[in-house]
Amino acid sequence: MHIIDTLSYVCSLTKMMKLYQFEFFLFLLIIVNTTLSSSFPTLSQFAKPLEYIKKTTEAADYIWDKKIKKLVEDLKDKNLKNIKPSLPSQLPKYKGVDQIKQYLSDFGYLEQSGPFNNTLDQETVLALKTYQRYFNIQQDTLSEILQHIALPRCGVPDRILKYNLTNDISFPKGNQWFPKGTKNLTYGFDPRNKIPLDMTNVFRTALTQWSNTTRVLNFTETKSYDDANIKIGFYNITDDDGINDVAVGFTFIVLDSTNVKSGFITLDATKYWALPTEHRGFDLETAAMHQIGHLLGLEHSSDNKSIMYPTILPSHQKNVQITDSDNLAIQKLYSSSTKANANSDDSSGCFKLFGSSSSLLISLSIVFAFVALLN
Repeated sequence: MHIIDTLSYVCSLTKMMKLYQFEFFLFLLIIVNTTLSSSFPTLSQFAKPLEYIKKTTEAADYIWDKKIKKLVEDLKDKNLKNIKPSLPSQLPKYKGVDQIKQYLSDFGYLEQSGPFNNTLDQETVLALKTYQRYFNIQQDTLSEILQHIALPRCGVPDRILKYNLTNDISFPKGNQWFPKGTKNLTYGFDPRNKIPLDMTNVFRTALTQWSNTTRVLNFTETKSYDDANIKIGFYNITDDDGINDVAVGFTFIVLDSTNVKSGFITLDATKYWALPTEHRGFDLETAAMHQIGHLLGLEHSSDNKSIMYPTILPSHQKNVQITDSDNLAIQKLYSSSTKANANSDDSSGCFKLFGSSSSLLISLSIVFAFVALLN
């Protein structure tokens, strides 16, 4: 059974089974599914909620960056313009290209699904060129592009085609996930995290800033996390293979067993999240502004000054000011003529990422399954 189909089946069972039965069934199912793929992660790797947030790791040490270091060295003299189509038997192979393909598939640049090999084929070259254009990378050398790929970033894909909760979970697109005409959304913090006040205040400030920008939506905090429209938490979402280690935060929409939709903001608890007064680690306010922007309907922007720029650049780690382009995008969604849920014409389509076996969507499905299990 395909893992996505399996997770969808599990979600449907929650509507019929008592909690203790579901826990036992899910436990058995996980054991079986670990044999489906050698790279399939355990639940503890992706979704172990922390009782408190430990700020003990430095943000500069990126596992995936280390893993592709040799690949960057091997390809330092390769130029995208000089790579010509070749016969399959003549295609060059480099250790680590399989991980680059997985990345390009996960984030919407490669129309293939894994498992991937280390062959530098024409499809991968074209995907790298698309990535280069999107991020306006001036150098044509593969090493320059790969160094950009190795940077930490948001886990939401750059190129989302459709939004649909086919498997009860989806990355956001537009503001379709909350009811038409909504004026107020509630938010809550995962009580198991015991997030410090100075960190929750960062989210409160960010929500207020976005509320003032939309001129329509208000946000109200609730102590009932389970009933909140927006659920905020920190989890261990790092994968041993390093592909997802570049992703330090996710936003996704979940349809629960009572047909209620919730927006989840999930940040990596293994990272050092810096307060506005600190000057190391990952800037929490930047991450909060960015992920809230997704829940409000904004997609990624290729403008590195935009709050919705997906990658954290070494020279531009703090990015909290709403730009003119951000404001224009929000007004298109929430102006009086269009605030009734933008992109509604896409609602009948199927949500799809390039690569039907996307490890990112599988990871998020597991996160939700485990969090739901513990509630």
